[in-house]
Amino acid sequence: KQWYQRRVAITAGERSVAHTDEAYFKWLPAKLQDNCRKLSDAFSSIGCQPVWPDGGYFMLVDTAPMGWDFTEEATGRCYDVDCVKWLTREFKLATIPISVFYGEQNRHLSGKYIRVCCAKSDDTIEKACQIIKSLKSKKI
Repeated sequence: KQWYQRRVAITAGERSVAHTDEAYFKWLPAKLQDNCRKLSDAFSSIGCQPVWPDGGYFMLVDTAPMGWDFTEEATGRCYDVDCVKWLTREFKLATIPISVFYGEQNRHLSGKYIRVCCAKSDDTIEKACQIIKSLKSKKI
């Protein structure tokens, strides 16, 4: 146990300035903002309306302008649940329904919004943006 404590202290002392907690906490918000901007631009390019977060890992997107209609599927679920299932199944684009965060009586308040995670790798963000841009011409 003493060796472990001593090694942690030495390792912490050996860190360069680039690997400090301070550098990380400057890098992370900038990275998340860049990812949100990329996703926002992609969704905006197809007519959706992104809602920028004040902070955090997620962004909301209003899909109403797309005109997607899931009523024929008659699942009895909220629009956003059917929408994210369709996006995942058909396009491998994983998003999150927001109605699941509401109680039964208020689920209708979620409208046609979906939740998108911005805390992803560069490759994942790039692939997501390509998929999103391909959705412009997609009908259900």
